[in-house]
Amino acid sequence: MNKGSGRTRLTIDNVDLYGSTHLGLIRKTNEDRYMIRQMEDKSILMAVADGLGGGVSSDYAAEITKAKLVGIKPFTTGRERQELNQMARDLDLIISNKAEKYPELEAMATTLVCAILKKDHIHWVNVGDSRLYVLRDRKLVQVTEDQTLARFLVEEGEITPEQAKEHYSINVLDQCVGYGECEPETATFEIRKNDVLILSTDGLHKMVSPKTILSILNAATPIEEKTEALIRAALDSGGKDNVTIVMAIISPPL
Repeated sequence: MNKGSGRTRLTIDNVDLYGSTHLGLIRKTNEDRYMIRQMEDKSILMAVADGLGGGVSSDYAAEITKAKLVGIKPFTTGRERQELNQMARDLDLIISNKAEKYPELEAMATTLVCAILKKDHIHWVNVGDSRLYVLRDRKLVQVTEDQTLARFLVEEGEITPEQAKEHYSINVLDQCVGYGECEPETATFEIRKNDVLILSTDGLHKMVSPKTILSILNAATPIEEKTEALIRAALDSGGKDNVTIVMAIISPPL
């Protein structure tokens, strides 16, 4: 799992993988982390996390996430979603307990989106507003939903989806890992040849339009160029936050 800067390039069987993170143009520290690793059962784990809380504490929350994901064992076939859910809940309590023990770490937390590529399926867990996308047949689908106050208010009928786009609550997290009460969301979907998976922190989607993201992904360029072009687009739009992307291209055969 990356410690705040740099790039990772891997090819595992038929899967091309690339991860990159950038400080951005405003922040003094990179509180994002990412991970790409092959597990003992040959499944592939991909994750991004965006530390919250400011200063040392948010950085440390991401480091705790790193330690958990580095050491986690393969998931039981047929129980991937349940075990991903439990992993996120365990991590939530670990960070919460650490913050209670050390006052200087108060309010530290992190987002987390983690995807396991196992044979021909993706199993994922999400807490917060980092995202998992899939590009399929040149169309971009946002797989995860942001766990924000805006989403809650829309579901409660307090505001409309259109109002939510400009409402302050779109920047207020409803869920995160580290406060001891997170409610992870999980799901599974079948992967197809030529699918492109994108895991990213909000430094991408809050700075770059879906149209621009789609255009970059559909360009006939290698995985490294796609990823770095997305990061440049975020910087060109102001680079107000750290931006981190993990990308995977699935080539035949699965």
